[in-house]
This record gives sequence, C-alpha cells and structure tokens, in this order.
Amino acid sequence: MEFPSTPTMIAFMSRFPIGSQFTLAVVLLATCPLVFSSALHTVSLLFENDGNWEQFGNRSSALLIYDAVSSNDALAICDSFNETLLSPNELSEYVSTFRYFRFPRSLLIPNTPPNSSVSQKLLYLQHLGQFNGESEFWVAAPDSSVTPVASTPSLSGTSGTSTNQSDANLPVLCSNSAAFTSQVDTDFSTSPRTNVTSNGIVFTGVRDHMTFRFMGVPYAAPPLDSLRFQYPERWDGTHVDATGCKYHYFPCTRLFWLSNSLDQPACLQFGFFANNDLGLNPWGTSEDCLYLNVYTTYIPSSTSASPEQLRPVSFVRTQKLSLPTNQNPNKPLRFWIHGGGNTSGTGSDSTFDGASLATRGDVVVVTINHRLNIFGFLGLNSSTIPGNYGMADKIAALQWVQDHIADFGGDPERVTIFGQSAGGSSVVDLLKSPKAAGLFQRAISESGGAGSSKTPAQASAAYLPVLAPFCKTNSTGTAFLQCLQALPAETLLGVTSVASSWTTIIDGVYALDTAVHQMGLGPSAVNSVPFLLGFMPEEGQSLLGTAIAPSDTNFTRDLVTAVDNATINAYTDWHLTCPAENMIASALGSQAFPALYVYTMQHAYGLNYFNPYDLCTFPVGTIQPYYRCHSGDLYQVFGTYYLFDQPVRVPQDIAFTALIQDLWTTFARTGNPNPDQDDLAARGPAYESTLQILQEANWIWQAYDTVTMSRASLDYPNLANLQGLPDAANGRCAVAALRTNLMYYEHSDIQTVHPELHHLELLHLHYDTLEHSLAYD
Repeated sequence: MEFPSTPTMIAFMSRFPIGSQFTLAVVLLATCPLVFSSALHTVSLLFENDGNWEQFGNRSSALLIYDAVSSNDALAICDSFNETLLSPNELSEYVSTFRYFRFPRSLLIPNTPPNSSVSQKLLYLQHLGQFNGESEFWVAAPDSSVTPVASTPSLSGTSGTSTNQSDANLPVLCSNSAAFTSQVDTDFSTSPRTNVTSNGIVFTGVRDHMTFRFMGVPYAAPPLDSLRFQYPERWDGTHVDATGCKYHYFPCTRLFWLSNSLDQPACLQFGFFANNDLGLNPWGTSEDCLYLNVYTTYIPSSTSASPEQLRPVSFVRTQKLSLPTNQNPNKPLRFWIHGGGNTSGTGSDSTFDGASLATRGDVVVVTINHRLNIFGFLGLNSSTIPGNYGMADKIAALQWVQDHIADFGGDPERVTIFGQSAGGSSVVDLLKSPKAAGLFQRAISESGGAGSSKTPAQASAAYLPVLAPFCKTNSTGTAFLQCLQALPAETLLGVTSVASSWTTIIDGVYALDTAVHQMGLGPSAVNSVPFLLGFMPEEGQSLLGTAIAPSDTNFTRDLVTAVDNATINAYTDWHLTCPAENMIASALGSQAFPALYVYTMQHAYGLNYFNPYDLCTFPVGTIQPYYRCHSGDLYQVFGTYYLFDQPVRVPQDIAFTALIQDLWTTFARTGNPNPDQDDLAARGPAYESTLQILQEANWIWQAYDTVTMSRASLDYPNLANLQGLPDAANGRCAVAALRTNLMYYEHSDIQTVHPELHHLELLHLHYDTLEHSLAYD
C-alpha cells in the first residue's frame, strides 16, 4: 500500500443521543514494530465492559491520545505504541446495537461485528465534559475493502467530509492490538510496555486488551534482616520493572534478557495457596513481599521522559485539549485488601485482577500484599515488639497512593478502601486507626465482621510460649528482637501453624480499642467517612470445615439439611454476623459515620477453588437451591470469572455482576451507592441492565439510620430494602451461650474420635441454641 505525500483527512458527522456532534478526522497510517511506549502523552484505553465476561476478548479496544498534534505526529505516536491509527470501521460497528441510532442497517459498514466499544466510550467522555460536540480526532482513512465513509450517514442523513487539512492539530485514536489477559499465569513478556514517571521514579508496566497494568510495584523496603518486626520503611530506587515478566523480549531484535524484578511473590504463608496446589500462586512466596499492583485505563502525561534505553522516540509537545475547569479527569481509586485470615492470600491473586472492575467502573484499582501471620501480627507486651506490622504495611501502601497515584490516573482525594473477610476486618482496623487519618475517603467491608484484637498481655501469653524454644532470653527487649531477626524465616513460619490466631494488637498507637467501643465514641474517635458493609447469608458453609456433606447417608436428607443449616447459621452468626451487627449498632448510636449502608448479598457465585461439597453454586442453566457462601461475592465484585474459565450459568449472572460493580464504584465516586440514572443512560447499552432494574424496581439504596434501619437485599431482578439487620428478628446474636457452645464444638475431638456421632453433636448444638433463643424471646 502506498502512502500519499500529503495525508488525507476525511471527516464525517454523526449525531449522538445527547444532542451534540462528534467529527471524526481520518488519516492514513503507517506501522513501526516498536514495543515500549513512553507516557509523554495523556492516553486513555477505551474498552466497553458490558459485564459479559465470555465476550471480553472479542470486544474492540482502542487508545485515545488527548494531545492535539499534527497528522505526522499522530502517525508517530501510534507507532510508538506499536499500533496504527484506528480504522473508521471500529467507530461505526457499535451503532447496530445502540438503540439511539436510527439509520437503516443496510447503510452500516458490512461484515463488521456489532460490538465496538470505541464510539460509546467517546460518548461517555463527552458526557463527562472532556470533549465537546465539535471535537475531531485523527483516525485512519478507509481503504478500498470497506464501504466509503460517505455511505456512513449521520442521523440527519448527511455526511461531512474535509480534505487537505494535514496541518490541523487534533487528538488521536490508535488501535490497541495488545493481547487479552485470559488466564492466571499469563506471559507478559511480549506485551507492549508503558512507562509512568512519578516523583522521579520510572515505572514500567504493560498494556493488555483492557487496561494498563503495573504489577509488583514496591511500596516499602523489603522487611528483611534488621527490618523484620519493624514498621515499613520507604523504598529507595529510581526505576521499577512492573511488567510481571520473567523475561523481556524485543520483537525487532528477537533478544531476551532475564529480569531481576519478577512478578513479586506473596508474603510468607503456608497451605494450598503457598504451595500453588491449585495453580493460584505461580509467583511463590517470600519475606520480601511488600508490593502492590495498579490497574488503570487512563495515564496523564509524565513530566519527564523514560530512561534512555527505554525511550523509543522523542515527540514535540503540542497543545493539549483543554478540559472544563471543574472536570478532574483522574479517576476514583479502589484500594483492595485481600482476605485469608491474616495468614494467607495475596493481592496478586487473579480473583482480584483489576481489569474488569477498572473498565466497568471507570476507576483505578490497586491491590496490595501485606505481611501475614507472625511476620505481620506478632506483638508482645514490649515497646521493642509492639506489633501491628501488617496494619502499618497497609498504611504505607495508602501513603504510596497519596504520593504516586495521580500519575497513574487516580484521584488521591477519592480513595475507597475495600476488603473481604480478613480484608474487611482490615478495613475496620483502618477506620479506627489514627495513623490512617486522611488517607481514604470511603470504606467498604465485605463479610469482615468487626475485626479481632488482643491486648499486649494477651498476645504475649499466646505467642511467647511457642517462641521460647528458639530465643531463650530473660526479657522481650532488644536481645530477644535480634534473636528473632536472626532466625531463618522458615523457622518463624513454622511457629505460625501452632500459635493461636494472629490479630491486631491494641497498642495505643495503631489500634486504640475494639470496634464496638471505639465507634461508640462518635465521629471524632474514628476516621469518619461513608461506610458500606454487609454479609453473605450462609458465610459458614465455606468456613465451617465440619459442615455435613451431601453424600452423608447416616440420616434422612431432611434431617441432614435441617441440622446442617442450623450449624451453618450458628457459625455464620458467631463468626461474622453478630460482631458486625454489634459494631453497626454502636456506630449508629453515636453517628460515627456520615453515612452507613448495609446489605445482604442474595445472589452468589462460589469460587471454583473454595466451594466445599459443591454447595456454593448451581449448575449452568437453572438456578437451584444453593448456599450464598463466604467469598461468593468476589467474582461479582471483580468480574474475574474469565480468568478461571467459569461459565455464565444464567443471564442473571451477567446483570447482577454489572449491578454490583455499578453500585460499588458509584459509592467510590460519590460516597453514595445509588447510580445517577442520567449517567447510566449516557454510558449506553452496556449499562442498560442496571438502569432497567433500578427503574423497574423503583429502588433506591437507603442509608441505614435510626429511622429506617434499612438494609439492601441485593439480587437480580429482586432488589429490595429490608428493615433491620439479618438477625434482629430471631435474637440469635443475643444468645449468651452461643459462642461457648460453638467454641466447645470447634475444639472438641468428637468428630475425629467418634465420627459416627458427628451429626448428633451438631443436632445437640442446634437444640441447645434453640432453647437459649426461646428463653430470650
């Protein structure tokens, strides 16, 4: 194909549903096989996420360069991303499914899939005020194999064309041919690179089909040797390889070199996750683990270029497209804290991959590692080893966000911390911690209870006996600390498996009191921000290892089901629901938070690797009775089914996932989970399912207050507001003997010594609990 000496620009007009117009300028393109791209220009990755994860890899994707440049510079910019100027086909495909377009199907460009996302994303950016109705963009000119631009009319039935304007300065639309990330252990060695410069540090990440991703970013110095059992210290460096690759590859030269900065491992732990038994943790574990991951679709231009060896080409800076003075293009930040009982897990778990959430919610996602078990939670009745190192890690990561996230397209003034299970408990800890003041503006706790804690004296009583064989000193001072720091990490990890639970220490610095007591003191005693929290109805099914399997035939099915449900309900109440309800009541009474939103998740999708007895999901095709288990909300919050090859069971799975992500990200954006319906309409067909259910149900998520005591019951299409907390009516949380009974059962040997008595013990527990419940009614 020959290129004319003067690029041709052809513009065509299309009326958009909100009444204004875009003009799309078209120019011929050239390609160059460069891999690295430098963030010398502000760029957005345009991908329309409609929630249907089975089609993500088939949807169109493009790059929008905001800087207004000449046609020649437009070619060079796309080349620098190893891309071409975007084909106009990509801009017109979407109209066949866009209900607001009314021109005849026969006039559409033929033989193109009706799923392009680019036009709709441009519409949304216009809705946000980032472009006006007269904006033009450089794209590729059509060739002879496609319908001429003149046959693609606007709503008015006319087409606009212009030529010989190669001297115009316009923003640019480039293709995005980067691969779709579709599996846990993805090889990013040939993925296009993207550099971000922040506070003198160059971060090199990768681009895929949906996002820019920066994996394994150090937010603190490695906590090794003398830094073990110390609060985190600042990482010192000038370049971060955040590509998640073992090897780097230059297609032009076919050369590889070994990276000295692999996708960073999980923190030291034991169990199936650490051993990668199920393929969930191909990165291994290490004491050097204080890393985070960033997922973003928007990168503002850096103030300095990349290192010389990573700089593919120099560009002349040109006039940037101006934004309205009240429009902040940086996106809300979602800061994820993983669960795992404070003993396992990692932010790099693909369950928490941020691509789907970032694209659906128009947010930036950060996921973190923090020290676990003894390394993060050892605390003694001593000023030398006060504890709370894991909490300090989370706060250090939040401080990294304040220092750097604006350069990754995130808004440091709209940070939402959110976590599930132990991660939800961490959210509660951060709400209480004076050390976290000012570092976040919203909080979400999913199945997090009220957190757990020990006093220094309780911690010493629990931990010193198991440490004494290794460090025999007469005190817990400096000599004892130095002994612990000199021990092999594997030795200390072994202690984790025999010690009692690892919890927050009430040290008077990072943690002041229990959640119930501290939140009862009012807004001045906590980090008072909008707070959203909730429950899965049958958390205990996946947490209670002694739940009855459906294959058990010692009892009739009805009796087994009744006893099993009673046990699950009791364990759920004791472990998570009742502590959270007590905390909510305390916070409500003191008005500790400006807004409080409470939910119960009625639709679940059990994790394929955390689904005891296959009771936490249902087969493809038909919704059958199943448990809404602990962690049954994670796929829905993150939309990561596709990384685990999980199917769409019923269409409600797609609509419900979209709904949950829309509610959660709206809360992150505004502090209120109710989406603006005009905003949903402006975002187009991908958001129609959420808009439709909100309109048909006439549903608004009401805040939980002393008047309404309203709790959202989240399902699709059965959205509702219920009154009161889950166990307010049955009184189970008021049963004083419940915890004693459950602790007795948990620590008894009855199921191992006399397995035939397993069901009898559960039945006895059920009746005993029922008697106490009736006595309190």
